[in-house]
Amino acid sequence: MAEQGLLESVFALVHALKREMQQQIDAMGLTITPMHVRVLKVISRREPCTANDVVMLLQRDKAQVTRLLKPLLEHGLLQKQANPEDKRSQFLQVTDAGAAIVERLQAIDAHMLAQLSQSVPAEDLAEFQRIARRMAEGLNAGAAAER
Repeated sequence: MAEQGLLESVFALVHALKREMQQQIDAMGLTITPMHVRVLKVISRREPCTANDVVMLLQRDKAQVTRLLKPLLEHGLLQKQANPEDKRSQFLQVTDAGAAIVERLQAIDAHMLAQLSQSVPAEDLAEFQRIARRMAEGLNAGAAAER
């Protein structure tokens, strides 16, 4: 029974984070989702970056990444550039408009983190991070074993 409570707590935390992120995105007047935000952040931190890099870093399938990239390209938040070493792939780059959004999102992230951790001591946060990382590793190892 305790395991069920743990799982519900994790789901509640994830849902609250996604809801808050979506509200912040909506307040910015953007028509993207938190997953689009993750894609923008990944590409902004990695140069050069290809769609395959996004697939690997976010552990999503190619079709899902393609669907995520499409509106970001259409809204002018990303651009493609030819890969001079591989004519079959293209580099993805965050445009100036995309970079401005990433910058605003970083401020939102900082605010959300402050809210999230305001009543939690630093050592508890460090312990939570350690435990959450181990839990994610356990899930990832289990998924890899099933393949």
